Amino acid sequence: MQKLFFALISAVAAIAATADPNFPLGTYVYAGTAMNYRNEALTSADGVRIQAVSTNGTVLASAAVVDAPSESGVNFRLEVPVSTFASGKSAAIGDAPRCVIVTSAGSRGAATETFPPILCASAVTNCVVVWSDAVAFTNSADTSMVALVPQDYLQGISFLMEENGKASYEPWADWDGDGANNYAEYAAGTNPFDPSDLLRVTAFSATRDATVLSFEYVGGHLYGLKSAKELSNPEWATTEFKTSETAGRQKALYAAGEEDVGVATLYVAPAANEPQMFYRVEVK
Repeated sequence: MQKLFFALISAVAAIAATADPNFPLGTYVYAGTAMNYRNEALTSADGVRIQAVSTNGTVLASAAVVDAPSESGVNFRLEVPVSTFASGKSAAIGDAPRCVIVTSAGSRGAATETFPPILCASAVTNCVVVWSDAVAFTNSADTSMVALVPQDYLQGISFLMEENGKASYEPWADWDGDGANNYAEYAAGTNPFDPSDLLRVTAFSATRDATVLSFEYVGGHLYGLKSAKELSNPEWATTEFKTSETAGRQKALYAAGEEDVGVATLYVAPAANEPQMFYRVEVK
């Protein structure tokens, strides 16, 4: 009898060792403020829903934007289920869901950032979602590519569109043939009808001490730098830089006033033990 008892214990232990149960751990709450590109809080009249979406496209949580109390500013609350590992409609610790916004017309688009990573279950984090009260366009075979462009921007270039015989905005077209599509030019604050006006590196040099590159910036935009070891199958990584040889390192450069334009120069420390690196400037 004693031998049988130990055999049963061993069998139970073996089963426990091979099982990989997925236990619910609670919820992680994103309580935040959805704002338009003018930094004005959205209201229920905007008819917008905020969604937390997993990397495989599953909607983990969805909530309508409501009228926020003036003292808190919070106008949406998402409760994301968290379990031992991501499965079905739950997230796991360390996941950072994408922020997707759905308009009353059914248009879907990503906000400027993903949500902050889930640190633990049964916790709340505050966040801000920036949304453009915009017109949604897509003329791409990939229907997930939805361009959301502010009405102010379309009104600002309407005379240029008329001059160039363009009846509608085409976000994925390249009207001036400079290699940057119209939506990329909108995001960078450049002219989609001027092939000489686009975001590009205008000067580059590399020494043993630093890589130095310059580009023309436009006010009201946030710039960052990415680097990769190769171009055939690049893995672009956020790269810190300095704005002068003596400045501290930073990950982003913000140019303030919308009328502020000029040339920014970035200094990058050489990557250790890497014979070459490739860089690109990104803008939001």
